[in-house]
Amino acid sequence: MMRVGRYAMALGWLAAVVILIGCGAGQDRPDPNLSAEAQQGWHAYRALGCGSCHGDQLEGKRSGPALTGITDHWHEETLVTYLKDPAAMIKTTPRLAYRAEQYPIAMPGFVEKADDATLAQIAAYLLAY
Repeated sequence: MMRVGRYAMALGWLAAVVILIGCGAGQDRPDPNLSAEAQQGWHAYRALGCGSCHGDQLEGKRSGPALTGITDHWHEETLVTYLKDPAAMIKTTPRLAYRAEQYPIAMPGFVEKADDATLAQIAAYLLAY
């Protein structure tokens, strides 16, 4: 009788851990399947606070769009250019202007906060999903 109780308790703890992992708890490391550059981009994404508008899992929020599946419109070079000065690209790209109108917070530029190598790492991270 005592063994059944211990097994049930162990299974309960295991279920709780699986649920927490599924809900995003424990996501304090980049996906090990990412390239080294994309893993560094994950760290930069977190350090620069990008998740506060776009979500910790790139899922998007009311303040910023989801950043998954962006390879249809972006490649690394244009994404780095955008990250440096979003306002400049928004002025010249109707698709971006339309998207920018849908969110209450303007996308900040990172030219003073991150160098080109860091922005390229962020781009590699975003383009991996």
